[in-house]
Amino acid sequence: MVKTKQKPTSAFAILDAGTSKLAAIIVEPSKTGELNVIGDAIQESAGLRGGEINDLESFSTAIGNTVQLAEDKAGVTVKDAHLVCNAGQPNMQIIRSNIELSDAKISKRDLRRIVSKQNDIKTDDSRTIIQHEQFLYILDGQTQVQNPIGMFAQKLSSDSLLLSMRSTSIANLKQALQQNHLNPGHIHHGASMSGLACLSEEEKDLGSLVLDIGGGTSSLSLFMEGKVIYTDTIAIGGIQLTRDIAKVLSISIQEAERLKVFEGTVFAPSPVSHTASARSSGIPSKGDNFILSGGLSDLDTITLSNSEQIERHLLNSIIKTRLEEILEKLMARLVQAHMHQAVGNRVILVGGTAKLTGICEFVSSIWKKNARMGTPNHISGLGEREDIEPLSAALGMAHYIQSYPQNEPIQHQTRAMPFGRFGRIGNWLIENI
Repeated sequence: MVKTKQKPTSAFAILDAGTSKLAAIIVEPSKTGELNVIGDAIQESAGLRGGEINDLESFSTAIGNTVQLAEDKAGVTVKDAHLVCNAGQPNMQIIRSNIELSDAKISKRDLRRIVSKQNDIKTDDSRTIIQHEQFLYILDGQTQVQNPIGMFAQKLSSDSLLLSMRSTSIANLKQALQQNHLNPGHIHHGASMSGLACLSEEEKDLGSLVLDIGGGTSSLSLFMEGKVIYTDTIAIGGIQLTRDIAKVLSISIQEAERLKVFEGTVFAPSPVSHTASARSSGIPSKGDNFILSGGLSDLDTITLSNSEQIERHLLNSIIKTRLEEILEKLMARLVQAHMHQAVGNRVILVGGTAKLTGICEFVSSIWKKNARMGTPNHISGLGEREDIEPLSAALGMAHYIQSYPQNEPIQHQTRAMPFGRFGRIGNWLIENI
């Protein structure tokens, strides 16, 4: 990519690298430390499949074009870029660190020792730590100790929650940035960053599950006590829905995508008979993101480009079948990780496929939880933009960077609090995982 010369700046780029779309924002810190969005761009993605790079040259070119467009809007050239993605098979693990105390009375030096030991935790060479959270302290088996200074014990312990991604995926993503003369910064999980942008402080504290259904992947991120405690991703998304429609109806991918976006709906399973449902629509006439024209019935017909007519019920069944598979697989992952009990009653939907009409009611009926669409919280510079949902993950990364310790090396993405902030959830995780 050849960049045009712009004025020097402290601004940086944040990229959301999705399988079907790339979103970029240019962010500039103010003198007070606030972050202002001064440019943005959304372009079609390339070179990704299931969230992973399968054509580095195409992906690198797409990144360059997207950043260039955002730079042109901002009137600046950036050198640093942070990346949000759903690649790398995110994984969570808990590791306990212990130190023996020579002096039974705990001092600040002892806390520095255990924090240093936690910062030296190594994972398998095939994994890279992207987030490191410390739980409350443990004194001789006494858990949930917030500040142990001055207390007596023989052994001081603390557990660390590590979120990691596959090292090769991170290396390939960084290579794509470097090919565009961008210095790689933080790399984080897409659903987690969307949660930071779309959840209220209360939702992050009391517990909420972010469901990100994108083009090539579907991801989960579980928040508790203000932090991400679990993430996972499967390589199934909206692209599979489109391919299902094209295959069953024997139409092109382009027409299948149009049908999915403009005609596709999902609706909650109804206990009434098929005859009854034909008389009264089970499909919401008001979509999550737009208004459908008139009341709809399962037996309404849709005319294809070749003049063939199909019942709306067939299109909806194709979409619903694949969505049910996605929800079942993600819930199975939660159960396998013993996290299903930690999930509260809140589900927040983000991602392009989450715009399907009726999807909130559908998710609520399958998972028996309250579901709503996620909308990013306010950030300076986007006041006039109406549709900011596609920028959710990038805006979440901006919030993450703003709260990150400024003196920490950008390559070592760990966060060890002097006094761990995980309380009841930390204790639950340790006992159940």
